[in-house]
Amino acid sequence: MPDYEVLPEEEDGEPSRRQRKKPKMPSLTIERYGGRLLYVWFGMRFSTLIRLFWRGRFSFTLNCIPDTLALFLWVPWNTPLRWISEWKYGKQADTLPLGEPPIFVIGHWRSGTTLLHDLFSEDPDLAYPTTYECFFPHHFLLTEGKLDHVFKVLLPKRRPQDDVPVGFDRPQEEEFAMIMLGEGSPYNTMAWPRRGPADTDYLDFKGLTEKQKKSWADTFMWFYRRLNLKHGKRLVMKTPGNAARLKILTKLFPDARFVFIARNPLDVFPSTVKLWRALYSTQGLHNPPYLEPWLDDYVLDTFARFTEAYEEDRHLISKDRLYEIRYEDLVKDPVGAMRGIYEKLGIAKFDEAEGPMRAIFSDRSDHRVSSYSLPRPVARRIAERLGPFIDRYGYRDAVDAVLKAEPAADGRG
Repeated sequence: MPDYEVLPEEEDGEPSRRQRKKPKMPSLTIERYGGRLLYVWFGMRFSTLIRLFWRGRFSFTLNCIPDTLALFLWVPWNTPLRWISEWKYGKQADTLPLGEPPIFVIGHWRSGTTLLHDLFSEDPDLAYPTTYECFFPHHFLLTEGKLDHVFKVLLPKRRPQDDVPVGFDRPQEEEFAMIMLGEGSPYNTMAWPRRGPADTDYLDFKGLTEKQKKSWADTFMWFYRRLNLKHGKRLVMKTPGNAARLKILTKLFPDARFVFIARNPLDVFPSTVKLWRALYSTQGLHNPPYLEPWLDDYVLDTFARFTEAYEEDRHLISKDRLYEIRYEDLVKDPVGAMRGIYEKLGIAKFDEAEGPMRAIFSDRSDHRVSSYSLPRPVARRIAERLGPFIDRYGYRDAVDAVLKAEPAADGRG
């Protein structure tokens, strides 16, 4: 599987350890591209987990059996905990007024949605789904703050794809809650990567039945109402793929605000390949994941499909409720960009959030952004397939400069 990341050299000038040729792994060793990470499937109910196993025809590899068996130590508890949680909080959650409409952070994976979500999370008047709530959606109202320390071993200190800090109290994508609740999602590809992409129609809901769409919408609202009860504040939701789901989201939340972020596709593509390599490696129920036949094509096809759906449906959002920004402009002046977002979307009290937002960048001053080198044929495919996106968001000059540049010394050009 090609790795487009350019890794820094060590101080002695030698290639970093990850660049050196790795010895052949013993047959029962799990390939851990990106580092050690236990399964996310702990938040499922038992019946949902068995359906997930059935989808892969139980094709576990021996090296995944220990981590798979660990699921059976906890997953059966999710059902009785849900019963108790719903008995205690369900009626209240379903009848509580929803309050101010949510803010949706959207944009392709690796375009800066996490940075935007983190910036919003510093506003004391806003709330967000936490990692614990998204990983254990069935009963977080009952158990959050009590069982977090038990499951902290599920999380690394930093994300394997970009070294961003993680924790059960940090903002998270609600898409993880949807797969724990048994809904379709492209993220289900993580379970059985050798079988190729899964649930691709759940990216934009094209090809789904009305029953499937209603099930997804009902489940989303079930989770959203419990977040509303938990936090009692305006919620900031972030799942990149929601940019391709505007038809449903604008029906569920007619007054919602949307912030769409774009980034140069020549940066987004290799970073997304790295993201899925890491998650398919660590979350697969068979391992190694064997991604070579399909991953590059999948990332490019998904990017094109995602972009087409967003362009087709963004007119459903009124102009005063949609803010579009480029990642490159956000990182140049993040606080100024956030002020512009608040003003355009009518979000109050930016001055109270400005100080904490500035502190994020002080805390991450040592964060290093990965760099990548794309072979010329791959860069050309991206430029041809995503031409409308490149032109619309002002990346044509940057893309053309790469395509016209001299070939790299390593032959990737």
